[in-house]
Amino acid sequence: MFIKKLSKKVQHHPKAPALPFEKRETLQSLSLFFTIINRHQAQYYVKAYQDVGCSLSMIMYAHSMPPVEILQLLGADETKKDIIMTVTRTEYIPQLKKIAEERFKISKISKGIAFAIPIDAVSGIAIYKFLADHNKEVRTNGNAVTK
Repeated sequence: MFIKKLSKKVQHHPKAPALPFEKRETLQSLSLFFTIINRHQAQYYVKAYQDVGCSLSMIMYAHSMPPVEILQLLGADETKKDIIMTVTRTEYIPQLKKIAEERFKISKISKGIAFAIPIDAVSGIAIYKFLADHNKEVRTNGNAVTK
């Protein structure tokens, strides 16, 4: 025996176009914070920057080759460097600078250079949300969903 299912035709109303992301959400400006330090010091900075709220830090290895005159003037004997590139909310830059400045004061070995540049554009909402740590407020208010 065949059973026929009667299906009602559901009328789909066209959805109103969604507002652009920047109209629905508060946007945080982003910056790229560079820290150039002697080799084997990067883990301290990455951890400290992460504690502030930075979502992405990348470590690159470099070898500096300054002119001999600069080497003699500065007395630099360490030419192997770590370059840390950290993507962060612009509002965190003063905190990152303070972390770097305090660490640079420890000893001659821990000296370095730190600077920031603004990020003008990011392609994709998901990438922006990750880089800006868009869900930070949800996590810090104790409303995070855990599995």
